[in-house]
Amino acid sequence: MQAIDARLLRGAAVPTAVAGAIAVVLCTVLVGGKGLIGALLGSVIVLAFFSVTIVIISRVAQSQPQMLLGYAMLTYLGKVLFLAVLLVAFKHTSLFHFRSFGFTMLGLTLVWLAAETRAVLKTKIFYADPSAIPDSLKPAAPARPESTAESEPTPFGGR
Repeated sequence: MQAIDARLLRGAAVPTAVAGAIAVVLCTVLVGGKGLIGALLGSVIVLAFFSVTIVIISRVAQSQPQMLLGYAMLTYLGKVLFLAVLLVAFKHTSLFHFRSFGFTMLGLTLVWLAAETRAVLKTKIFYADPSAIPDSLKPAAPARPESTAESEPTPFGGR
């Protein structure tokens, strides 16, 4: 993982984890033990889903940059399908409070997106690698004349 991707991951994951801890405490106080489980499960899912996306996209960008959009769409599709399976599987569960689970996931998704947007805006990301520019395309240094009246020092400091 490149350093810039690690910064983006930290910039989004840390505020989301803090918001998740607040959501867990809030749901525990308001709902009880089932709210704790629902908020904790929702927090883990949001953190895992978004973190996996950044890790996959980072690895693909290093090895196959031309496939970046395809992998991004595949990870999105995979997350949507996995979330649909989770929602269907837990539809009639009494293991946790379903609204705590849903509202925690919604809130943390918004926090993640806002934090990641902030991290991207604060990070200077080149859209082209400056070191990859061939020497033939780099601007030439201005030629300095070897000896002209303008470059010669004048006696007595005058013009």
